[in-house]
Amino acid sequence: MSTVQHTLRLPRALDQALRKHAAARELTPYALLQLCVRSGLASVIEERGQTPLLNEVAQELGALSARVAHVERLTERTLYVACAAYVYARAAAPARVDDTQLSDDIMAAFQRQLSHAGDAS
Repeated sequence: MSTVQHTLRLPRALDQALRKHAAARELTPYALLQLCVRSGLASVIEERGQTPLLNEVAQELGALSARVAHVERLTERTLYVACAAYVYARAAAPARVDDTQLSDDIMAAFQRQLSHAGDAS
């Protein structure tokens, strides 16, 4: 295989990043640079044929993300309602408690359940 020599000037920050990643992969900076050139050239060549597919994937991912956010809101609301039912059921057993105390108990139970789920806010 015949090779052609090119001179390449890199900004200092890019050179430091190249050397750091080359050391992490146990490669020389020159070998990693060749790998980067091959990968970059391949992505530029393939980019023309892949653009419609990537746009479609991005649109579907956006739609999926919106649906997940909606499911998260519904789940949180369901958890709140379940905590409210729990607190009202507890309050119904002994003597009646005022509504502000019940509201505080609901929020406390809700926050406890969120913290158990790992999503305390």
